[in-house]
Amino acid sequence: MQEEHHDDDHGNKAVSEYLFSLHGTPVRYATASPVLASPVTRLLNHFQRASLNASSPLRVCFQAVQERADIPMMISSSARRLFSGTGVAVGDRRQTMWRCEVVQEGRRLIADFYDQGLFVIDEDHGTAQGYLIEPEAMHPDTIEWFFHIILTELLRRRGLYTIHATALEKDGRGILIPGNSGHGKTTAFMSLLRSGYRYLSDDHPLFRDSGTHVEMLPFPSKIDVTENTISYFPELRNAPDGVLCPSLRKRFFYAEDLYQTSVGDCCEPAMILFPHVIDAPHSYLEPLSRSRALEALLPQSLVVYDPEVARREFQTLVKLVQQVDCYRLHFGQDILELPRLVTPLLKKRR
Repeated sequence: MQEEHHDDDHGNKAVSEYLFSLHGTPVRYATASPVLASPVTRLLNHFQRASLNASSPLRVCFQAVQERADIPMMISSSARRLFSGTGVAVGDRRQTMWRCEVVQEGRRLIADFYDQGLFVIDEDHGTAQGYLIEPEAMHPDTIEWFFHIILTELLRRRGLYTIHATALEKDGRGILIPGNSGHGKTTAFMSLLRSGYRYLSDDHPLFRDSGTHVEMLPFPSKIDVTENTISYFPELRNAPDGVLCPSLRKRFFYAEDLYQTSVGDCCEPAMILFPHVIDAPHSYLEPLSRSRALEALLPQSLVVYDPEVARREFQTLVKLVQQVDCYRLHFGQDILELPRLVTPLLKKRR
């Protein structure tokens, strides 16, 4: 990571720039606020660089403001609305609900979170500008979430896509475990991780179409676990002080603090497991047709607003499903035995 400080003749705080490279895609992140810097550098810790030699980097700048009136832009009345919704605001001491509207204004995508902030993505130039209102009142995970959705929108325009899933690698072959919270996704991930599988991502692995096949790419960050998941694994239950840290709704840790394993390599995915918790002593795998697998996988991808980007991402997902074995994992009470069920099938893929 390199920080470049730019003095401002008007007495404003100096802007620091942070450099990252995500599998060949350079990213420059600039902010004058330490509150807005720390969650981003934590998220992209494995991708930090001292310098960037590549041209045309993605550029993201986040700015802290104190109130809505401080945001120096207005949305045109002619902007086309793409999305509008509300939800519970978690991790913001000022708000109990969030409200969001996404509009398109020419080649700019604008995500307006009203009393939390506003974000502008310039599709043609690969840049994004974000204004967060009183970020010091936000939990770091909330700031990280804002940055991640902006970064994801920029990366997909460079052919790097993501879905809501955990991912691991073993001997050059990847396993993808998609699913919503409460379906056993992270518990299955943990069972394989502790048995020697290598960590790719706890929540948002990256993938891209390499031409001959779809390639899965690591996006390592902290691993979020519920108290229920912790209860299954003795190394989590008995973790030394400071390893498990509090988060918004869960606790988190870093894989290298508990396991003698490294981050996995870019690999060719070989298997997709769709977990479903059952009240039974033993787990089992049910083969899933590729059409059913694609149907189950699509809801785990993020919303795409650009039709051409959506088309390319859909084609990549179709190609991904075509090259892997797909299973419904009926996840029983033998949680620690999952590797005995999965690993022999993975070895057959050699």
